[in-house]
Amino acid sequence: MSEHTKMEISPSVAILVAGVIIAGAILFTNNRAPAAGVEAGAGAPAPTTVEVRPPTAGDHILGSPTAPIVLIEYSDFQCPFCSVIYPTLKKIVTESNGQIAWVYREFPLTSIHPQAAPAANAAECIAAQLGNAGFWKYTDAVFGNQKALSAEYSAGLAKQFGADPAKYAACVAASTYQKVIDADTAEAESLGGNGTPFTVVLNTKTHKALPASGALPYAQIMSVIKNVQ
Repeated sequence: MSEHTKMEISPSVAILVAGVIIAGAILFTNNRAPAAGVEAGAGAPAPTTVEVRPPTAGDHILGSPTAPIVLIEYSDFQCPFCSVIYPTLKKIVTESNGQIAWVYREFPLTSIHPQAAPAANAAECIAAQLGNAGFWKYTDAVFGNQKALSAEYSAGLAKQFGADPAKYAACVAASTYQKVIDADTAEAESLGGNGTPFTVVLNTKTHKALPASGALPYAQIMSVIKNVQ
């Protein structure tokens, strides 16, 4: 009866091989560049300040327009991580007693989210008829039921909220607010945003602004807010 020959590896050789594998893994990880236009899950605040466009009357703002701290979020209606951070940002604004506001700017990741750009146009067309309140009704509905997102769903919401269906349809068909959406997107990228959600925490008094990428938890966002005060 024959026997299978077993290969024995000395401890020193095993340690050497393991070391090479670990070193290679570290080198690979450290040299990967962040992908552009991707969803940003859990992230961390960037260490440097940026110069961000301050809020204006044309922005979609939740909270007091005169709040000393503003969370300027560049977001994508189809991004699942944006739906994760959405209630967190709303909670922070609600609890602030007028000291923190939230501005929503468009950053649709068109390469991976086919419904993102149409939804951004839908939101802007609803806002054109129903103002700031209509815009936030739309965002509440979409992030509360993101899987339903479609052109038909957005049109149904517009009608439900009281927008004129014909005017809404014409606005969306003409991509009336595409230049606004493109400008917001270019702005996000110029500030270092390469995924969504991308938020800039701005102190409107000192103009200090810190960017934060990803669906950060409550405590981390509050830490960034503290750092701009």
